[in-house]
Amino acid sequence: MLAPMPAQFVDADRSLSTLTCCKDAMAILPIKPSSYFIDLPPELWTAIFLLMDGRTILRCSAVCHRFKDIIQASMELQYRIELVADGMVDGPPSSLTVGERLTRLRELRRSWATLQWSSKICVPMPGPCHAYELVGGVFCKMHHSAPQPFRARHLTAAWLPSALDPQGRTLVRENVGFPTRDFAVDPSQDLIIYFKGGEGNVLQALIVPSALELCVRTLSTNEAHPEARSPTLRASVLLPVSSAFMQIVDDIIGMWFLIEPERTHITLWNWKTGKVIVDQSTFCAPPKTWDVSFISSRAFFVTTAQKGGTIEIFTFDGDPTEPEGSSSHPLLLTRSSSAHESTASNFVTQPKSNVTHVASLHLPAILSHIRVVNFSTHTGPFLARPPSGRPFVAANEERTHVFSLHYVDPNPEAVRRQMRFCVFLKNSTLERYIRQHQNRSSAGEEGSSVPLAVPWEEWGRENTRFMVHHWSQLEWLRYVHGHRVVLPAPATRNGKAMMCVLDFNVHRDVWRSRCCPPDDDAMDTPKATVISLDKPTTPTSQPTVPKHPRERYAISKHPCFITEPSVEDHPLFFPVPFETALPYRELWHEQEVEYSGIMVDEERIVCLQPASSNGDMKDIHVFTM
Repeated sequence: MLAPMPAQFVDADRSLSTLTCCKDAMAILPIKPSSYFIDLPPELWTAIFLLMDGRTILRCSAVCHRFKDIIQASMELQYRIELVADGMVDGPPSSLTVGERLTRLRELRRSWATLQWSSKICVPMPGPCHAYELVGGVFCKMHHSAPQPFRARHLTAAWLPSALDPQGRTLVRENVGFPTRDFAVDPSQDLIIYFKGGEGNVLQALIVPSALELCVRTLSTNEAHPEARSPTLRASVLLPVSSAFMQIVDDIIGMWFLIEPERTHITLWNWKTGKVIVDQSTFCAPPKTWDVSFISSRAFFVTTAQKGGTIEIFTFDGDPTEPEGSSSHPLLLTRSSSAHESTASNFVTQPKSNVTHVASLHLPAILSHIRVVNFSTHTGPFLARPPSGRPFVAANEERTHVFSLHYVDPNPEAVRRQMRFCVFLKNSTLERYIRQHQNRSSAGEEGSSVPLAVPWEEWGRENTRFMVHHWSQLEWLRYVHGHRVVLPAPATRNGKAMMCVLDFNVHRDVWRSRCCPPDDDAMDTPKATVISLDKPTTPTSQPTVPKHPRERYAISKHPCFITEPSVEDHPLFFPVPFETALPYRELWHEQEVEYSGIMVDEERIVCLQPASSNGDMKDIHVFTM
């Protein structure tokens, strides 16, 4: 943020004066505003620019040639700009200089542009895998010694090799002290939270209603976390829990779980205070909810199968309020009075609910007899802060959400019974609707308490990319990190397995061409495409019907920058064709062997081999950039 300008310099249209003492007389000398400021010493301007964020520095570089020269001459300013351009945030202080961090950032960019890794390392990971996570460069898994998957006690955590730490390290804990069903981890907070399992047999651990218990521990020592007021978090459930998913976002631990018959419940705790932030007494998920994901530490969205599919955006307060007349029973749902109203605006909350329904984003309309039978979502993990020893990490805000959409025609005699899509959406789009709602509320606009109902035609084309699901089965998660998605692809005609890397951070090349020094070794994208830094990209190319991945790969094995909109024309499922135009870069790579799962983070691809007959993972292959 720029410092306030002195009052005498505010009006640039009138001449400015200053008093100068010349021996015995006072002379009034006119000074041009532009020269007064721009001619300040470069060191002073550099100090001023260092008070700004990367985006503001970049905009200043477009003011005049002198500003551009000053910014290009400063390695620290270049580092600030390129961090933002690559969707990264700076790491904690370390022995690495700014120049070394900038060099590493550029090396990483080149490696991802060509998929040329510096090393391939096999990390031993013996034993079966019941639950797993890849967060902050740490791969963790839980497993059990007996065929009782909800009583896992054995933890293996591997700090994976990287360019700056080629060896890595592994922590093995034979017994965490209690049976576990699942866990979530944030290495930047030395935090692991276990979903405690039952002591009895498998069936009992699965279906007996009781209290959900989460144990808050340190990853390094397995002791109660020092920042947690209570080492155990609890929530009561009155019906059987069939499955659950956990996620840590800063001071929030979220759990969404299914209670028969297939009702989604969402519970959020502040793990530091031990308080329940959101549960069924303050929020009830809409009917036909499929999945839940965080947008930030104070916002989440749910996907629903209603009206052809919707994305319902919610925010919540960090400090819970006790609802009046709260009941242990799920809240009832009422009908909406408007056809365009959000399906989730029907949910009922208690008078003091701290959950706010912000917006409802509708997907393309489908034919009346078509059903949405899957609308799951996945994104990268959250870190409270950059872990120690890391020069930079992906910014939590700069992420892509991947949706798996499955449409079905219930008619057994239909020509085509089903269609699957992968849908890609940037987190910034969801945040934009949160800001709109906050601005409406702050201004006291009429109807600001009602969530925004956004038809597909108003938001979908420029902010999403639909792709027919030709990928292999996505059984392992963590294939998304930041703006990057790594997908296993069908084998080529010669039988070799492939992986496809999609990068939705297309602003990067524009930033570099405007302000960064030339980098001859880096791979450039076409310079003709102009992309706005603040608004969704609007490609001017003619829409095209997307090719099958195998056909695209056969044409070119080089990075492809895709800005033209794609047309989805499927009259058996959609009443009218629709376009999606979110730009991205695409790169294909032939694998040496076929892997059962592929994961990704800022600086590595992690590949999992098919488990042996007894479930043993054996090892994982880590490709470092």
